[in-house]
Amino acid sequence: MRRTRQPSGKSNQDELPSGSQSQASQNPSQSQATSLTQAEKAAAKLDQKELELKVNDLVQYLLIMDQKKYPIKKVDINKVVLKDTSNKAFPLVMKRASEKLADIFGIDVIELQDKQKGSYILISKYEIDADKPNVVWPEEDNTRMGLLMIILSLVFMNNNIMQDSEMWHTLKKLGIDPEVPHETFGDVKKLITTEFVRQGYLEYIRQPQTDPLVYDFKWGQRAKAETSKRNILHFVSQMYDVSDPQQWTSQWQDKENEEEMEVSQANSN
Repeated sequence: MRRTRQPSGKSNQDELPSGSQSQASQNPSQSQATSLTQAEKAAAKLDQKELELKVNDLVQYLLIMDQKKYPIKKVDINKVVLKDTSNKAFPLVMKRASEKLADIFGIDVIELQDKQKGSYILISKYEIDADKPNVVWPEEDNTRMGLLMIILSLVFMNNNIMQDSEMWHTLKKLGIDPEVPHETFGDVKKLITTEFVRQGYLEYIRQPQTDPLVYDFKWGQRAKAETSKRNILHFVSQMYDVSDPQQWTSQWQDKENEEEMEVSQANSN
């Protein structure tokens, strides 16, 4: 899945104690520049051939680790790739590796935020046209991704959140019972609540103070990076043979609001 995105250089600042306000209010780009300067100083202590080797090693590591679509953790990069190299060099090594991936392979490196901050995913720039619903995956992943598209569609069409009981009920109507092993998907419940969640396509959030336990499904950060509400709305319209996606009035307005926000954020960067 793929959509046009703004650079993900900014993240929301949590509210801090008054003693930290002045530091938190600094321009994020200033903080990034400071971090990169420190990385350049650390990298300057390395032999340039060694530095280039680390960059190439990181490119290969990211490509290999992305095969399972799990977020790639900074701590693992430091442990496996940088090893005895100063970890302060990480921002520069990652920056150069990201540039290579973009220039050579057409791949963006996206840092996740919130609870997954410090983890990275790789997103192809060229998989899909932003205005078309047709999604292309490797052949062996087509069936799983088809199921994922249905789940993302159900969540979006249900005002961007769906209770797990409602999800299971709807999937049963489609012949997919989460309590019964499926001939194609195997353990469906594990696939949806563990695999898709670990890959970052879905969030599976426990509602507080519920007995029995109740969970909600939301789009995960990878889903938001790889597709868009526009694409999903086209997909749903195609499924229901609806020629004009604007017939889904509330979802269309939701899509419009999201796109306006993205344009505004892009212009402010």
